[in-house]
Amino acid sequence: MHRRTALCSLLCALTLTACNGYFGSAEGDGGGGSGGNSDAQGIWTGNLTSDTLSLSMLVTPSNELWAMSWSEGFSQVRRMTRGTGSLNGKAFSGTGKTFGTGDTTVETANLTGTVTSASSFDGNLGQNVTFTSSFSSQYNDAFDLANYAGTWTGRDSTSSAVTITLQSNGDFSARSSISGRPDTCNINGALAKASSGKNYATTTFSFGNATNCLSQHAGASMQGVAVRLTEKDKQPLLLIMATNSGQSAAWFAYARKQ
Repeated sequence: MHRRTALCSLLCALTLTACNGYFGSAEGDGGGGSGGNSDAQGIWTGNLTSDTLSLSMLVTPSNELWAMSWSEGFSQVRRMTRGTGSLNGKAFSGTGKTFGTGDTTVETANLTGTVTSASSFDGNLGQNVTFTSSFSSQYNDAFDLANYAGTWTGRDSTSSAVTITLQSNGDFSARSSISGRPDTCNINGALAKASSGKNYATTTFSFGNATNCLSQHAGASMQGVAVRLTEKDKQPLLLIMATNSGQSAAWFAYARKQ
């Protein structure tokens, strides 16, 4: 009789505990919803949904955004956007500037998007320039400056063919063949490992004289980022995006390793 009473008491106690939320409760043991914000940092590749162009984008750990639209098939780069933002859940918002190709047009960019950490980033770069993109796992690869060494050819934001020669220590020179100029516009600078330790470089460089370079570039110094990507069945891809300190002018380019 006593054993039966004790068993009933134990069952009642367990039932009360469960009913009061302390037995098998996800909230009580930390197993509830994840909450918090998504993480926008990464190398993102995709397309503009408002145009027939490729999109390459870098978002640093501090949510600084660099984006470039381009088409290798049409041998052109169209625009570059530089800005900063923040996240509220999956919603990314920020402001920046967009730079057009071949001229001095600079426009304010209101940046919006939806981010799923290390998966997808879709949004708007301002002026109804919409995009969809996927995370590249190469962002988390070990950075090796020596991988950038070599000769690269492609197109730049002056609408010109460009040849970039990179040394294993990060020093580089670029030659942009601008139509109607007597000689190439010469660019000299260096790449360095980013302080974040992620798989992209920072860059500083300067342009030659006004005779061979566009007026907004001649004699100017710029700072920005560089990304090296490997792609299946293609030569490695180099992307460079930079602005002057006042963000009144930019230079950007894509190039394939030769």
